Amino acid sequence: MSEYRDRARSEVALEHERPGRSPAKLRDVFDQLRDAVILYNLDGTVDDCNARLLEMYEVGREDLRLFEVAVGSAGAAHPLDPLRKLWPELLSDVHKSFECRPRTRQDGSVLHVECFARKVDLASGQAILVDIHDAERRRRAEEALRESKRQLEQLVLSRTAALQDKIRLIEEQKEALFALSTPVIQVWQGILVLPLVGTVDSRRSQQIMESVLSSIARTSARELIIDITGVPSVSEEVSRYLLQTIQAAKLLGATCSLTGMSAQVARSLVALDVDWSSLRISGTLQSGLQAAIARV
Repeated sequence: MSEYRDRARSEVALEHERPGRSPAKLRDVFDQLRDAVILYNLDGTVDDCNARLLEMYEVGREDLRLFEVAVGSAGAAHPLDPLRKLWPELLSDVHKSFECRPRTRQDGSVLHVECFARKVDLASGQAILVDIHDAERRRRAEEALRESKRQLEQLVLSRTAALQDKIRLIEEQKEALFALSTPVIQVWQGILVLPLVGTVDSRRSQQIMESVLSSIARTSARELIIDITGVPSVSEEVSRYLLQTIQAAKLLGATCSLTGMSAQVARSLVALDVDWSSLRISGTLQSGLQAAIARV
């Protein structure tokens, strides 16, 4: 509708107001307009129209009476159905924009029109001019835009679901790797070994405790060897988790020993001022395993 509001007068009105124009030239300009145009006398009778209107509504000039807005004219079946209701306002110099009911053409297509009506001053006097725009192209563009938006939303939802599946898979793999990073191995009847490699943080420390306790309960092990040969450093928080794990293992009847302590880890434990006196410590896993077998 904004296209019509911006256009205060149509080319038709301008042509009618220009003096010296021949009727043939005026008719040629009238018929070359892209939109349909119909010109009404103030009594509601049709004064003229262009060829585009006849083409759009598939009528001949003898059928123009169907477009009249006088009393007793087409009424509810009027091609420009809101026009009769708006007629008094148009006579009062009010510009009106409106849409008409869709019409089905002979080929089965549907005609959607938008209209802009206003009173104009012509050389021959005042008249009501109605521009009629076929809105089907705009409607198709809007429908295409809505379809594109729908497809984009579907694509976003699909990609989001795929991304969530990948994130879920990564988390599952991460959990699996995390569980594998704290394996508790039964190397002898009644003897479990927990080899630790890499950095041990608080989350991994909790996993260690869960794995150790469940393994002890399942195997009724009497000896637990924690090998930290592959651990580069131990923080105070981690050392406390290890002590808690060792104490919990004792409650389940397993004696714990620590093997593979490096000089760097030993310095860290001393600096942390943690009491390790109650824990059996061996230099290597082999020596720790021999001692555990001897005790079993």
